[in-house]
Order: sequence, then structure tokens, then C-alpha cells
Amino acid sequence: MHKEEFKALSAKIADGNATDEEIVRFNAYYDALLASGGEVPAWPEEKALLESIRRKTAPARVLRFSWPKVAAAAAVALAISAGIWMFVRKDAPSIAKARPERPLIQPGGNSAFLTLADGRRISLDDVQPGDVASQGNIRITKTDKGEVVYEARPAADGPEGKPVWNELTTPRGGQFRLLLPDGTKVWLNAASALRFPAAFAGNERRVELSGEGYFEVAPDKSKPFIVQSPAQQVKVLGTHFNIQAYADEPLAKTSLLEGRVEVTAGNSSATLAPGQQSSLNAQTGELKSGPADVAAAAAWKNGFFVFNDTYLSDVIRQLSRWYDVKADYTRLPRIRYTGTIPRNVPLDKALTMLEITGNVQFEINQNTIHVK
Repeated sequence: MHKEEFKALSAKIADGNATDEEIVRFNAYYDALLASGGEVPAWPEEKALLESIRRKTAPARVLRFSWPKVAAAAAVALAISAGIWMFVRKDAPSIAKARPERPLIQPGGNSAFLTLADGRRISLDDVQPGDVASQGNIRITKTDKGEVVYEARPAADGPEGKPVWNELTTPRGGQFRLLLPDGTKVWLNAASALRFPAAFAGNERRVELSGEGYFEVAPDKSKPFIVQSPAQQVKVLGTHFNIQAYADEPLAKTSLLEGRVEVTAGNSSATLAPGQQSSLNAQTGELKSGPADVAAAAAWKNGFFVFNDTYLSDVIRQLSRWYDVKADYTRLPRIRYTGTIPRNVPLDKALTMLEITGNVQFEINQNTIHVK
């Protein structure tokens, strides 16, 4: 981008006539110059104007905020930057000037199936707010906000005194909220499943997770809450945390926001404090712990993708699950992104932001994302 083009784009933004994409181009070019050590082109007579535009349009880097402020900060950044902000890490960033025609693929939404102990499978998309089903003395309802609620009275046991297990599953392109009988809140991300008893009996509260879930566990010191995933177990008393345990991800990650959790995998264990994360290598069984990027780990439940020096392959995996598309990973360049994309924009717009900041182009053929 030449100085005159940058100047014209700045004036357009100042006049309020710039499109969303032009605002993104302005910030991407500005950030790219700073990252490469260059100087932002400024002309003395309008330097104050340029600085004013930058302050108004450049979103705060949400990854610097503490967790309680993330949702609000991301919303402010979203409004200021007209929807999307991305920064790409590479030696000489440049901007993709042309973009291919792509089919319109809408983002995912609330979608799930509930499988009861007797084998009944209920599509929660089709169920109106109100009663969903009952199991013995357990009442299952759906709220106006789309959350499934379990109202537990006496313990729900089968004919031999065994717990009655249910399962909530989300498809690719789906997510859902669930209120367990003990008051624990669960958010399930796309392509995930949670198996749980209709009522918690005994001296523990155990559930089984595959995929990704965010938990706000109701405190109960007499009954530890245990999340079992294929390769690890997470034990808590009352806390907020996120677990990502997809089969196609190289690491199973547990990120702690509040409280304390104990992660166990084989003969290894790690106790996490707020702001920490454990990573389990599914192939080697190695369990590590360290500082957590809680903004990126749990932002999905608040409607955002948050990337922090994230490789393009990881970005595409997240997009493919949410937009229910496939991905061709054979030609993906090794570039990394930092920034925020709202989850409610069409796939084409999300890919356009990656193109603008990463000098890469995508096409979609047969419901598959390819690098052009």
C-alpha cells in the first residue's frame, strides 16, 4: 500500500465512509509496518488526524486483559473495529488484494441431541421451551434461552440401583448449554459429547467428556466433580475451567479460570491454580502445566475465536468444526495469527480476514477449505 492510498483510506475512515474491510486493511497495514520495524507513514499537517483514527479504530489486544474483562473488552474491540481484527506474525506481512468467489456458509448455532437412558434420542433444535422429557422423578426442561435444565429430586436410579445416564451431543456447527442436577453449568462446543447421570448419587459427581466443554461447577465439598475424558481425568470441588479434548487435536488442554483442579493422566498429575493450563500429549502421554491463555481457551462460549500466536492449521481446525466444513491441510503455510474473530460471521468473511492479514488465499470446493 502506497502513502497516497494509505492517506486516502485514512480520510475515508475519518469521514465515516469506510467499509468494514477497509477499516481492517487500515489496521492490518498499520500493525504490519510496526511489526516489521518500519515507520507508519504520516504527514505533518495531518499527523493528529492519523493518530486519532488509529485510537478510534485499532482494537485493544484482548489477550492482555484479565479474564473478568475479556467479554466486555472483546465486545468493545468488535464494535470499534467493525467486526474483526487480526494480526499475522511473519517477517514481511503484506495484504491480499484479490479474493476468490466462495459459497455463503453461515456460522453454527445452538444445536444438540439428547439421548436418554431408554434410548430415546431427542433433537433439541425442534423442541419448544418447556418440558422435554421425564425419567422417573427427574424433570428435563428447555428454557427460553435454549438451555436444557435437569431438575433432580430423589436420586435417579435404574432397576438395579444403578445411575441413569444421559448424553448430550453437539454436531459440527453446533453448541449447547446444559444445567446439571447439582446446579453445575456446562457449555458444549461443536462436535462434542457429555455423558452424565440424570442425578448425582454416591460420594462423587462424575461426567464423561469428548470434544470441548466449559464448566462452572457448583461447590460441594462432600462430592468432588470429576470430568473423565479419553486420556485424562480432572477433579474439582467448585470452579470454572475449560477442557479441550478433541480426537483430532495433538494436545488435550485444561485451562483454569477460578478455583483449583487436579489433572491426572496415567501416572502423571498436575494441580492447577487460576491462570494455569495443563497440556497432555495424546501420543507420548506427557503431561505439562504452565501459564494459561484463558482468553483464547474459553472465548468460544462468549461468541469469539481468540487466537494468540496460533498456527494457521489450528485456526482452520477451529473454523472447520464451527462451520461444519472439511479442510485440506496439505498446503497450509506455517504462519501464526493473533487476534479476534466473532463466531457469528459467515465463513467467507472469516477467511477474508485471514487473507488480508496473512497474504494467503482460500477457496472452498466440495465443502472443503483449500489454500489457493
